[in-house]
Amino acid sequence: MTSKKTHPIHQPFSWLDDDLRTDQAAQFIAFALDMSQGMHQCLSALHANHLAQEHGDPACPPPLDAFDIDVKLRWMLASTGTMAEQAQAIVDYLNQLQARQRKA
Repeated sequence: MTSKKTHPIHQPFSWLDDDLRTDQAAQFIAFALDMSQGMHQCLSALHANHLAQEHGDPACPPPLDAFDIDVKLRWMLASTGTMAEQAQAIVDYLNQLQARQRKA
């Protein structure tokens, strides 16, 4: 009888330890970490672009055009909205849990 070698199922990257991957609060914190790093990158690029525009050096033109700026701003708006929605859902869940515990 031959044994089959099993291959682990691909797991997406996570900042969390395996034991924390089902914890809703820990998942939100990891999500917030990813999103805030992306927002930081967008804001850094927008700031660098603004400085290049203010300086006006033809040898160092602003790296972003109007389309790039719009995309970054829309991504940040969507990201902050999503983070707020998820945070609100967790707050609602925790409040409901607390209310149930008080009744028990």
